[in-house]
Amino acid sequence: MTADVQAPPVAYITLGGAGSGKSTLSRHLSSLTGAAYLDKDTLAGPLVRVALEAFGQDPSDRESNELYLRRVMPAEYETLFATAGRNLELGHSVVIDAPFVAYLQDPDFLSRSTEGAGWPAAARIRVIHVRTSPEVVRQRLIERGSERDRVKLAGWDVYWERFGALECRWNTGEHDVVVNDDESAFTRLRELVQQI
Repeated sequence: MTADVQAPPVAYITLGGAGSGKSTLSRHLSSLTGAAYLDKDTLAGPLVRVALEAFGQDPSDRESNELYLRRVMPAEYETLFATAGRNLELGHSVVIDAPFVAYLQDPDFLSRSTEGAGWPAAARIRVIHVRTSPEVVRQRLIERGSERDRVKLAGWDVYWERFGALECRWNTGEHDVVVNDDESAFTRLRELVQQI
């Protein structure tokens, strides 16, 4: 009698700034693959809001909030990687939906985070960097009308210069770029899944 051979689980990490469409693509990727969908804002958003309000901070302004950047945000990502790790240990692939903007320039961030969360060595890591033109991002932020985007739109040029065109410098995982200015992004995503 032979044992069933199960393919190692895949951790799809979709990253990109606000309005890039990474969440839409992440949900689509989860539907295509059956992987568990792990969204940072869903997992930690309400707790982040409470924490910032408890410290008298504006929950809608995170990019320039030192308390958030130094203390709260690292805990968000630690929670995200730990949750993913538990799923991967059980053999379940995951789609991680988070911007990662503050960590893209750190080559060791991904390896340090996955090791710290105890990810199984057999897990395959596929990083999908979602890129979108500034015009499309700005229009999406206007249309969704989120309070969290108010600060970004008020200082749009400064925001885009700082966060719009960051490169992912992680030295771990397989990396792909998906341009998400129109419906062709879904075709590109399907092609990536077929390759995997």
